[in-house]
Amino acid sequence: MKTAFITGISRGIGKAAALRFLQEGYQVIGTSTSGKSSIEHSACECLTLSLDRPESIKSLIQYLADSGQELQVLVNNAAVLLENWSNPVVNMDFLRRTFAVNIIGTVELTEGLLPFLVSGQSHIVNISSGWGSFSEKGFGANVPHYKMSKSALNMYTKLLAERLKNQGIGVYALDPGWVKSDMGTQAAERHPKEVAQEILNLLDDKPSGHFWHRDQIRPW
Repeated sequence: MKTAFITGISRGIGKAAALRFLQEGYQVIGTSTSGKSSIEHSACECLTLSLDRPESIKSLIQYLADSGQELQVLVNNAAVLLENWSNPVVNMDFLRRTFAVNIIGTVELTEGLLPFLVSGQSHIVNISSGWGSFSEKGFGANVPHYKMSKSALNMYTKLLAERLKNQGIGVYALDPGWVKSDMGTQAAERHPKEVAQEILNLLDDKPSGHFWHRDQIRPW
């Protein structure tokens, strides 16, 4: 049975992705800060993970190592958006806390999980944002901490894709658009289920090292 590791499965895109992979017959190992999820399925396990705590990341990686786990899919979904959407002013506390989760923790987790990926079979999907794009339409100075973190995640995607290309491991950044969730609010135009399907679609021999939106390569 193939295994998908998905961070942040308690709600939103992460939960929808976990349910979609379960439908496809995958075993799902998910995470949440509480270690709990509302998903009740024999092939789904939810582990505790706080991306801003290195000891939490190391403990999870050790747990997987002890179980001899292999991973065919890694979805880096968990992220934080701390600021008021209309405020363009940089708050250094918000910046540090945002980067601790969205970049430093995500990169540390990914680097730690690389040995569990299978050459020629595995894929990494980084959930990014149109707000992290330099080609964003109607660009504004708002949401600076989140935007900077997602831009950095995009660069990590390109760097990692280049590193892993000889191993046949695909690496993708995904712009999900404005999605109904606690972060995106219920006013958003897209449902998490749509994004979950787009994550699955990326595993179908899509070119590595690109930024994707609605099953199409989009500008960085």
